[in-house]
Order: sequence, then structure tokens, then C-alpha cells
Amino acid sequence: MTQLTRIFSLTVLVLGLFAVSVDHLCFAVDNDTAEPLKLISPWTPVVTRTNASGVEVGVWGRMYKFAGGVLPNSIVTAGEEVLAAPIRLICQVSGKPVEWERGGSFVFNADKDRAIVSSWQTCDELIVDTTTRVEFDGMMRVDLVVMPQRKKSPKIEKLWLEVPLKRAYAGLYQFWPGTWGTAKNSGLVPETGMMLPFKPSVWLGWENGGLGWFMESDKNWLPKDPKQSIEIVASGDQTVLRLHLLDSPPLQLPVTFTMGFQASPVKPMPEDFHEWRICHAPQLGVGATLPVPENWWFCHRAFPDGNAEGLLDRGEKLGVKTLVFHEDWTPVQNYPAVPQEAELKWLIKACHKRGMKILFYFGYELSSLAPEWGAVSDEVLVKNVKGNVTGGWYRPPKQRDYVVCYNSRWGNMLTDKIIQFIERYGADGVYLDGTIEPWACANEKHGCGYRADDGSIHSTYPIFAVRRFMQRLYAVIQPRGGLINVHQSGCCVMPTLAFAHSYWDGEQFAGGELMGDPLKGLPLEAFRAEFMGRNFGVPCEFLAYERPPTWTFGHALAFTMLHNVRVRPCGLGHSNLDLMSSIWSVMSKFKIAEAEWHPYWNNGKLLTLQPESAKVSLYLRRGKSAGSGKVLLVVSNLSAEQQTTARLNLNVSALGLRSGRVAKDALNGERLSSDGDSLLVPLQPMRMRLIWIE
Repeated sequence: MTQLTRIFSLTVLVLGLFAVSVDHLCFAVDNDTAEPLKLISPWTPVVTRTNASGVEVGVWGRMYKFAGGVLPNSIVTAGEEVLAAPIRLICQVSGKPVEWERGGSFVFNADKDRAIVSSWQTCDELIVDTTTRVEFDGMMRVDLVVMPQRKKSPKIEKLWLEVPLKRAYAGLYQFWPGTWGTAKNSGLVPETGMMLPFKPSVWLGWENGGLGWFMESDKNWLPKDPKQSIEIVASGDQTVLRLHLLDSPPLQLPVTFTMGFQASPVKPMPEDFHEWRICHAPQLGVGATLPVPENWWFCHRAFPDGNAEGLLDRGEKLGVKTLVFHEDWTPVQNYPAVPQEAELKWLIKACHKRGMKILFYFGYELSSLAPEWGAVSDEVLVKNVKGNVTGGWYRPPKQRDYVVCYNSRWGNMLTDKIIQFIERYGADGVYLDGTIEPWACANEKHGCGYRADDGSIHSTYPIFAVRRFMQRLYAVIQPRGGLINVHQSGCCVMPTLAFAHSYWDGEQFAGGELMGDPLKGLPLEAFRAEFMGRNFGVPCEFLAYERPPTWTFGHALAFTMLHNVRVRPCGLGHSNLDLMSSIWSVMSKFKIAEAEWHPYWNNGKLLTLQPESAKVSLYLRRGKSAGSGKVLLVVSNLSAEQQTTARLNLNVSALGLRSGRVAKDALNGERLSSDGDSLLVPLQPMRMRLIWIE
């Protein structure tokens, strides 16, 4: 063997060992979970490409590009480039703005599940390195470190991270946490922009998509004014998300910031979500025929008469296909075990016999009745900066339930127990109450909270731990054809919401804030930002507590149905199930899953409408021949006080309709009058009608 051959062979061996080491290190740095989640439906494999201009990472529906800097310079989602310019660091050192030299990126490691991109950029005084992990659902975790170019540390007077978005694709906002009882954490970005204190999650986008930014804490941030840590600046054709990481020098370098980005929609909207037909079953019931065993005392809210067969028969007759069983199914809050196994198996079998899936309630709390309370409670509960536990929900049998943190070992313990429960009993999924919310926690016993330079403790938001909890459940429930339905009330944190099949939003208005004129408390722009689901890729239902006569199920339908969102009926024996059943039936008969949806803010080429208080969205099924189209209109009067008659001027040609068409109320069969190509629809205050035209 020649000397050259030996050198070549040794080089190959070293490179091979390096590749093995890199692969091992890839898993070592993945410290959010011991077993990285593997690619799962409906996502597609991660694809990477490197060329002269940089690195591209593609996931389902999105493309992230890195070129010449440490952060993405291009983000494409929903078919649109959403960045107006590369994401950038604005820096000032010793009184002078920093001019960054060109940096670079390379793919450190990649497979079908994730890609790790390493990037750097420099100036005379500083080096900035990032490690960006892109997972198959499009979540980008960014670890960004700023360090001196030389041994002597420069004086950094300003370090801002700016995300310049095209205004056309960043007119709506949603941040978390918000304020209970209002919709002020969602809406239309004001012309004057916005100033916010630190928020762990901010989403900017439009009705079809957007970009979420998130961060677990404000550790290492030094804003000039903590109340203005985050800016949203609307200027010209751009909306800029500005993060005031440093407005004064850090105590020392290097300094590290860990954050994330995730473009939405996070996954394709399921075509059949209209057919899930979910009914919540916590209360109310009439007409049961066969008794549930007497010792099934804890189901009294779902079957208050002590009967079940009749109510389940009623649900089947009215088209319920998914039943959510609330917290009473187990005597210990959020605990996946029951002493009455026979009765639980009976319920699951009874639902399956009627073609219903059944989801069981799990929440965000640990009960004082849980067998593990004494051993783990002090370690796993959420604590505030004063060291006090939070929550304290009371329910029978007498117990208190306190908020638990999934950054603790309880996250894995509960996940294991839920998975065992599903596999043991054949449940079809879970209803998660508040569990996708990364509650602020300062319990240092499980790694939450951080100490500031003055020794004070600050809360952190365990986004990655909650994400891990959701990932593990999704990996078990999705292949079984089951559902994860989450109740989150104002929390649309992309990396945790991504692993839900659907969400239920609206309990923040349970205090009657929408009584009277609901759109004063919940503007249409806020609804489009938070409650529609289409922009996130996760279907949404609205939660409406009835407050007759000024606030009812029917009031909520007036604005939710305009957004292709249903109001979830509560109670197998409640009249709101009768109304929702009729709507389900019409939409199934029309086959809206096969129809084009044209919402009120983007259908001006198909029709015009008067008066201003009326809105219309529509489903359009185009026929195979000219004039054979079908249209299902959702026509709403959004005036809370005045009845009106909406006049719809139809573009018959664009809709594919012919003369001699028939228009009728799809719910009551009433035939509506028309005047040429105009249709007249009488409407009561804050009510909607479904109009079928063919």
C-alpha cells in the first residue's frame, strides 16, 4: 500500500468516524426527549438542499432558507413568501451600528424527521452562532449565542432581533397569555403598532397562514422598558416584529438566547373535520330508558337521571359521531384509572355500538386524591415566584386540584398512564383541558424558573416540555384513527397546538362578556386571528355558555358559521344539540368537504350584499355542465338590535347558476323571494340562516 493510499484510507476512516460522531451528537443535543419523535402522518419527510446561495429546509407546506446570516432569509408558507426581508440582528457597539459581514450555513445533520442547520455571522467586534433544529412539523428551535471576536469584550449597547414580514401576510396578531374576559390578545394589527411586555408566544399572519415566534423566558433580556420588550411595527408594506433582547450591555459575554419560529398552517386541514360532529357531555339529560349501575355515581353530570341508554340513543339519532366525556368519568381528577372498570368498558362499548368515538377528559392539574400526591406534589406542581402553588379547583369527592408542570417528571408519568389507559380500554382519544398551555412556573425543583443577577427568581414557560407531552400522545392516538381535542381559551402556541387534531376556544367569555352585542367584545378580526383554525391548520370549535335571552347558542352561530366554525353542543339532552344536528345534516348533504369555501372578506367577485350589518360566506360546488352549480350561503345579521332583510346580488355566471334556480332556507324549507339576480333574506338580530341555491 502506497503512502498516498494510506493517507486516503486514514482520511476516509476519520471522516467515517466523524459522521458517526455527528449522528450521535445530533441525538445528544436533542435534550427535549430521550427518544426523538419519528415522522408521523399527515406530515411529510424533512428535505434539505445545499447550493451556492445557502441551505434550504423543506417540511410539509413550508420552506425555510438560510443564506448569508444566522437566521432565515426566506419563509414560504401557504404558497406565499411571508418575509419582506431576511430576519436580522440590529446591533450597536461602542456607539456605532454594526455592519455584519457575510456569514454562512451548513447542514450539520438531517434525516426525514428533522434537520440541524449551523450558521454564523461576524463583524469586527462580534461572532454570532446559531444552531437551528427544524422538526418535521416545521418547528424551528434556534439557539443563538453572541460572543466577542477577541478576548476583550466589546460594549454592546443594543441587540434587537427583527422579523420583517410582508404586511399583506401579517395584518392579524395573536399572543399569549392574554387577559381573561377579553379578546385583546388577538385582532388586527393597529396602524400605530403595538408595545408589549415579554410574551412567550406571538403569532402574526393572515387568514390562511402566518409565522409564530416563541421563547420560554426572558432570561438574558435587558430591555430599556420591560413594558416595551416586544414591538409590532406597522410601516408601509411591512409589519416588523421587534424583540428588544438588549438595550444595554450584558454583564458578560457570551450571552445565549433560545427561541423558536414556526410557520403556519402547521399541517393540512383534515377534509372531514366537519364530520367529526363532536358533542360535549358534561350535563343535562332526558328520556333515558335503561339504568347505569348504581355505583357509577361519578357520572351524574352526564347522566343526571342515572340512565344512559336513552341519551346515547338520542345522540346517535341526532348524528353525534364524537362524544367528549367530561371530568366526572374518574373520581380522581385527571387520573387515568377508575375503580369501576366494568362500567367504563360498558360506556366505551355502548358508544362504539352506536358509531360514536369517545374522548376522555384530562386536564392540567394534579389532584390531592392522586395516589402519587405525597411522593411528587412538591416537586411537580407549578409554583409562582413566591413559592406558592396555583389553581385549587374543587370537585367531588372532596379534593383540590392544583396546576401541574409538564416540565417535571409528571409529564412523562401522565403520558405513560394515558397511553396505557387508551390501549387497555380502547378509548378513541382525549379531550385535554388547558394542557397545551405552558403555564408560567418558577418551581426550581424540576428545572423551571431562572435566577436574575440580583438573585430574584423569575418564571419560565415550559413550551418544549408541553410539546413533548403532546408529541407522545399524538404518536399513539393518530395511528389509531383517534382524536386529540384541546380546550385552550386564548392560547395558540404553535409548537404545542401542532399536535392537536382540533381545539375548542371561547371560555374566556364565560362571565357573560359577549352578552348584548358580542362583536364589541369579540371583533371579527379577533375571531379570524384566533378562533378560525384555518390559519393554524387545526380546526376550531367555539364554546358558548348560554345566558338567555341576550346570549344564546343562536347568537354565537351568527358569527362563527361565517368563519366555517361550529359551536359545540353541550349535553346529549340539550336543545342546542337539536339545532346543531340540523346544521350537521345540511352540511353533510351539501358535501361541503368537496366544495370551495368563499368567506365574507374575499367573495366580492361572486356577490354583493346590503345592508352593512349583514355578512355572507358561501360554499360552492361547481357542476359538470354550465349552470349546474350549487351554493350554500351562510347569511348573518350582525346587528345585535335591529332585524333586517339582506339583499344579495348574485353573480350568476361566476357562481355557475342558471335562471330558474330555487333558493330556500336549508333548515326550515322556507322558499325565499328573489328579484332577478337579487335574493332577499329576512334576518332577526344576531342570527344566521343557511340558504341552499341550485
